[in-house]
Amino acid sequence: MVRRLLLALILGVLTLGAVVPVASAAAPEHFTETFEDDFVLPAGQVCDFNYEQSFTGRDIVTIFEDYDQIQEKVLITHTNLDTGYALTESLNYQLRFYPDSDRTVGIVWHLRDADGKIQVVQAGMIAFSEQDGVRHTPGINPSFRDVICTALGGSPA
Repeated sequence: MVRRLLLALILGVLTLGAVVPVASAAAPEHFTETFEDDFVLPAGQVCDFNYEQSFTGRDIVTIFEDYDQIQEKVLITHTNLDTGYALTESLNYQLRFYPDSDRTVGIVWHLRDADGKIQVVQAGMIAFSEQDGVRHTPGINPSFRDVICTALGGSPA
């Protein structure tokens, strides 16, 4: 009888010891941020034409103990200021920031012309790490210049 009571007490202490660390882990922090901006890059800086970008967006941020996660939704207008040609996009992707690397997953490019016709779509993952540099899935060109300058009728600078 004493052995059973002692065994039950030991099992209870071990169970409590296993549960307490999980229960005491800090809950993730959540918040939402909105943002907007507009900027112009002169010809020769990114593209061989004057480039303008304006955007509005919303980030849903979750901060975990070992990484930060951002669910980002952004509406962007890209404009070739020399020709007036513009492309718009609606992006929805997830960013994860680890101590030694970053990762973006989702639709990275989804460009439409004024008639709503899709001009460029690229989706997948881009990862940046101190050890490996830039890695990406085959469906993504990680070069901003190559994608946007060409899509807007010019060339990278």
